[in-house]
Amino acid sequence: MTERTNQNNGTAEPEKSRAVTQFYRVLQQETQESLSEEQKLAIEKAVNQVGLVAKHSVDIRKSFPWFGKRFYVVFLSGRDHRAAARQGESKWLAYLTTICLTMFVLTGVMLSLLALYLLKSALGIDLFKNFSLGIWDWFQSL
Repeated sequence: MTERTNQNNGTAEPEKSRAVTQFYRVLQQETQESLSEEQKLAIEKAVNQVGLVAKHSVDIRKSFPWFGKRFYVVFLSGRDHRAAARQGESKWLAYLTTICLTMFVLTGVMLSLLALYLLKSALGIDLFKNFSLGIWDWFQSL
């Protein structure tokens, strides 16, 4: 947590994240008052480590309307700081997941490139004179 100066009394106090603020908002007042400062700091550290307030290298969050309802897409990317949560996972499962995800992304990229190539060929655009991969001719013969 970062330190910031309290504007009311000029003292330095830890800046609370959104997740910690929301946690204290739903926690009963009598329970909050019964916690020691040490307990509060431990709770805040745990809430922040859960990943609700993690800073990601890539953080894209978009929502869009679709037939009268709203849907959302979230893409997060960055270094995994949750080592304690990962200790019980099999390394083989992690490798398999990584390989499957990589293959999925590569397949998507290749299909996108193929679609762009077919679109280029359908529009009659030649990037190189007297050169063709033959994909457009094959596609037309189907």
